[in-house]
Amino acid sequence: MQFFFSKLVIFLIAPANWIICGLILFLAIRSKRWKKITGIATLSIGLLFTNPWLFRTACLSWQPDRTTLNGKFGAVILPGGLAGYDKNGEGYFGLAADRFIQTVAIYRQGYADKIIVTGGNGLLNRNLLPEADFLYQQLIRQGVPARDILIENKSRNTEQNALFTKQLLDSAGLTPPFVLVTSAMHMRRCAQEFSNAGIRTVIYPSNFEVIRSDLNFLEFFWPDLSIPEKWGRLLKEVLGYCVSRNRQAARSAARSERIMPEQKASQASCKDSSHSGESIFLTVSKSVSVIQES
Repeated sequence: MQFFFSKLVIFLIAPANWIICGLILFLAIRSKRWKKITGIATLSIGLLFTNPWLFRTACLSWQPDRTTLNGKFGAVILPGGLAGYDKNGEGYFGLAADRFIQTVAIYRQGYADKIIVTGGNGLLNRNLLPEADFLYQQLIRQGVPARDILIENKSRNTEQNALFTKQLLDSAGLTPPFVLVTSAMHMRRCAQEFSNAGIRTVIYPSNFEVIRSDLNFLEFFWPDLSIPEKWGRLLKEVLGYCVSRNRQAARSAARSERIMPEQKASQASCKDSSHSGESIFLTVSKSVSVIQES
């Protein structure tokens, strides 16, 4: 149920869907007053979420900067979301293939001796193969020995990526820190989920949606119809990050509530013991005084 609810939320927060719904309402409404209001609102949303400069500014403020690695790491972790299958079961890399490239590069440069691949089937069609299986095959083709690859192919979202990877790391006896490789836009949410799971990572963003470069004059105001889809992905990441942070805060608060009664009980026990000790001391003192007087 949670999986389908998350897909619904993703649909609802996508500006492209707002624009489409606005156009449908504009065509369906008969009232001239409400048709005008709907038209103005839809046009405003369209101009706002197709502006290249606005999206670029928001995305640059959200993406973490490129990381320089130093030292040795327990493993490099590659979450899914960069490949898929066609109707014949053939695997293909998607637009986020840079994640794979950077993972192999980190391994070959000697920063880590193990690669962890995490990702099952996060689609509604449960008959498709897990993504981690395809990535495992591609790593083998790139010359990475099978003994250096560990896969987790049951997770369906980023939270499960982290939780199931934690189990895999513990069973393999690998020690932190670990290099976490994913798309720059996805990195904040992904790193938060892995932190929630108790995995200490060093982030290594890749597949940057935008980079710091000069814009030409038209890019400041000329609409780009591809940008609403990008806004949808960015808003999804921001919302997911906030949910992940709040989830962790709620768990910490619940943990504190469980600990406080135990602390109070322990303090009460210490006070009782202190009172008992004082009573014994007074009794012994009185006895000594009686003996000295006699």
